[in-house]
Amino acid sequence: MKYIFLALLSLSTLNFSLATHANEQAVQHKIVADITELETAKSVFNRTTAELKTKQELSATELHEIHMITYSLEKAVAYFVDTNQGQAQKDAEQLAGVVELVHIASENNRSAETRVYLDEYFKLADAFSTDW
Repeated sequence: MKYIFLALLSLSTLNFSLATHANEQAVQHKIVADITELETAKSVFNRTTAELKTKQELSATELHEIHMITYSLEKAVAYFVDTNQGQAQKDAEQLAGVVELVHIASENNRSAETRVYLDEYFKLADAFSTDW
């Protein structure tokens, strides 16, 4: 019961954050080519997720690095959104939303928010990539 409550609390916090920053847009600082192959998307997804997991301090330098990493990660997740159907597509869309929140929070040097969004991203990413 405790875990269900914590999960619901986490989702409600995420939904509140989505609503709070709904009008906020990421600034395009880096151009990254679209991903057109599954193996490339998986590779970029795995590599960028591993890079994000190394970021612990969330200093200004690390927030900038996270911000830059999200550009490639967004392309990988966009590939999954575009090429999947049904529940897998919905899961990829949820990932895309959280990656965008990580992008915006890190871009705006908000370490506490970035940590919350990264934690949510890691949960979703682990579940999404389980079958690889």
